[in-house]
Order: sequence, then C-alpha cells, then structure tokens
Amino acid sequence: MGGAIGSVEPWIESPVGTGQAWYVVQTKRHRERVAQRFLAERKVASYLPQIVEWPRPVVGSAIAPMFPGYLFVHTVVAEQFIQIMRSPGVKTFVTFGAAPVPLDDSIIDFLRGREGPDGLIRCNQGVRENSEVRIVHGPFRGLTAIVEERLPARERIRVLMELMQRATRVELPEKWVRQG
Repeated sequence: MGGAIGSVEPWIESPVGTGQAWYVVQTKRHRERVAQRFLAERKVASYLPQIVEWPRPVVGSAIAPMFPGYLFVHTVVAEQFIQIMRSPGVKTFVTFGAAPVPLDDSIIDFLRGREGPDGLIRCNQGVRENSEVRIVHGPFRGLTAIVEERLPARERIRVLMELMQRATRVELPEKWVRQG
C-alpha cells in the first residue's frame, strides 16, 4: 500500500471502499486475537475462524487460527480504514492491485456453518472413541476393532480387538483404519 497511514488512499473514494463488506486483514505474527480484541474496542466487527488441531501440537494450544496471520473484518473501508490500520496487531489489508477486495458474505457463512456449538471448526474428525472400525492396512488388515482411545500427538489409536479368542489392546496408526 502506498503512502503513509494518515494519507487518504485513492481507492477509498471509489465504490470499492463505500459499502459494508467483509475484507481480509493481515495481522502481525501470532497477533490475530490481539488485533481482534482491539478492533472490537473500536467497534469494528471481525471474525477469526479457529480450528482444533489433530494431532495436538507438542507445544501450545490445540486451538489455532484456521488462517494464521489473517483476520476477517466487516466494515465500510472508507469510514474505518485508519482505525483498522492503527489497531495493534494489524499489519495491512490484503489487496489485489491497489485496493482491498470485498469478500462474498457466503464465504463467512460457509466457515461459520462448519463451526460446532463451541465455535470451533474440527477439520479432521478422525475415528471416534467407542466406534467400530475396519482395519484396512497392516498385519491386522481385514479385522474389525473397537476404538478405545485416540493417542494425542502421534496420530495413533488404541483399539480393542478379538485375537486368539480374547480381547486384546493394540496400538495402530489412525490412517490404517476406516469407520465401520
């Protein structure tokens, strides 16, 4: 973006900057939530889709931004450009050419439609505990088992299966099984 933050961008006077729409802003590294909080204080609506990472990372939270370093804002750019650009955590608007491009509302609706009741998006549901699975790879291929536990950070599961006429616990890579 050319010019200082205080200067008026030429595209603000165009129809691009005059209607309320969703835009994408780039945030400083790991500052999406900080930017969102400061934008809320400035009465700028924003949306930060968050996902539950699986396997859980070794360090940090299992809940992370779906688009690290980016945040959606719902605004009239011509009216709130300076407030947004001066918000802590915000770097710049994402632009194509010289101006930010408004997003279709259906994009935000699509993302919000994927959220669970807790507001989080779960991308890889994987197999569920206590469900029956069919083993499709490895030495136990063709057998069925009951998922006992998903093992964090290793993309593995522990299953209970019938081996030699008794219930046996076996640890397998999650990718070796398919839902029953």
